[in-house]
Amino acid sequence: MMLGQVDATALAPYLAGPGAAVVVLMLVLGGLYKLTTAYLLPLANRALDSHLHRIDQLISANQEESKAITRTLASIDRRLARLEGLTDGAPLAPLSDK
Repeated sequence: MMLGQVDATALAPYLAGPGAAVVVLMLVLGGLYKLTTAYLLPLANRALDSHLHRIDQLISANQEESKAITRTLASIDRRLARLEGLTDGAPLAPLSDK
């Protein structure tokens, strides 16, 4: 029997049955796999790299700010020590409005 001579009504149960559903499911899963590996994973990788780069920049800026604050506090401490030396350790009197 030739393929062209097969009755369409005899093939209908095979084309619409569980075997066809498995084939369609395999095609859909293959498409999802390709979509995930071709687009979603690289997109997530770029987003993660960008996020980590921003965190590195934030840490660097925070370290620089911390160094500046430390220098400023050390300067204030030195100036306060000089003021205390000028007043012989006596507390500074508040300025009056007179």
